[in-house]
Amino acid sequence: MRMRNRRELAAQFIRELKLRIYPDISLDTGTRLATQIRVEGLLAAVVLNLATAFTAMFATRLGADSSQIGLLASLPQWAGLAVLIPGTLLAGRFHFSRRPVELSILASGLLYGLAALAPYMGGLRIWYLVAMVSLANAPMSLYNTTWQNYFSDVVQPHQRNSLYTMRTSMTFAAGILVVQITGLLLGQAISDEARIRLYQLCYLLAFIFSILQWLMLRQSPNIQTEDNGYGLRELGLALKAIVKNKPFLSFIVISLIFHIGWFMSWPLFFLLQVDYMQANESWLSYVIVTGSLLQWLTVGRWSRFIERRGIRLALVIGAIGLTINPALAVLSSYFPIGWRMPAMLAFNLVNASTFSAFQLSILQNLLEVLPTRFKQLNLSLYTALLLLANAAMQWFGVKLYVMLGDTHAAMTIALLVSTGLRLAGTLLFAWRWYRLRHEPDVGRRI
Repeated sequence: MRMRNRRELAAQFIRELKLRIYPDISLDTGTRLATQIRVEGLLAAVVLNLATAFTAMFATRLGADSSQIGLLASLPQWAGLAVLIPGTLLAGRFHFSRRPVELSILASGLLYGLAALAPYMGGLRIWYLVAMVSLANAPMSLYNTTWQNYFSDVVQPHQRNSLYTMRTSMTFAAGILVVQITGLLLGQAISDEARIRLYQLCYLLAFIFSILQWLMLRQSPNIQTEDNGYGLRELGLALKAIVKNKPFLSFIVISLIFHIGWFMSWPLFFLLQVDYMQANESWLSYVIVTGSLLQWLTVGRWSRFIERRGIRLALVIGAIGLTINPALAVLSSYFPIGWRMPAMLAFNLVNASTFSAFQLSILQNLLEVLPTRFKQLNLSLYTALLLLANAAMQWFGVKLYVMLGDTHAAMTIALLVSTGLRLAGTLLFAWRWYRLRHEPDVGRRI
């Protein structure tokens, strides 16, 4: 009986694994497109994790201080913001929506590869790293918006939850493997010089995998765009249309408030773990990997939840998990020194258990209210606001921490401010769900 139960559990695990990698789909777009979207997402996640997961620690090994770490977090967002609208206007000139996605992948991959040269730049090595990472984020921001536009072109609304779940599952899996392997190798390195060589290898591999990502994307359908190109006139018309479109405008405002609180704490989490918890590369990878593993294990369940209860309620639940995360991180920093990182890892799982709900629903909520006219331009305007908030609030988070005294108490206050801002956004998401609870929901199937 016990052996049979074990076999049944093993068979159930294998079935769940197959559902995450080869889901049973009966979609008009077919299994080929599903596979292409899935694998392209995996390769994109490999590139992103190789190039960004340990960037702050790389800069620290090169001698960066807290202010430079803050710039490393904020300047890439400013670079992305600077090119987003002009880049979108240029992308609107392409007759096929896949082409600007391809160019963005190649440009960001090349710049990440050039970042590997930072240790050879002498006294300018940190500023060179900041410059390359910032420049790479410019085409990366274009990739995000142009890919969302392409995804909405090739996948119908009723199919998006299933396909996006598959892609998200693969990105989580890639994050688990890449961060775990990289973190273990960095943790086992015998010297800082060896670690720096490994960081350089990560950037070179990011470039190689970006080429593979580009090759995979080229196998996907090439859809002709409905727009005939964008100019300043279309930009003005799009802005006027957004102001008049209450569903889209309200979503933008609520999402912006929530993201302001979320972005503010990004560099603070790194400083908290390194300065007050004595974290190294191995511990940072443990926190990331365990969280990613739980996100991967729960993505299927949250996808089914969306089919039953809709994307708006799922967004509220995901936002709740993100809201309590800074407060729990602060709490873990007051444990005895040997227990701080284990506590951080455990508390991070609370957020990880609901993060897939946020990840799956935030884009679908956006696409649900996105005006079809000037679609790519509307996506870019929304993303531009988030990039502006990202750049400003990451800088503000570090600035507030330093102004308050650069102490443990100052870190506590700064992260609690982040919690309060996230809470405001979450309450507004909940209000939006309650107000629209009787309206049709594109995610609901049951």
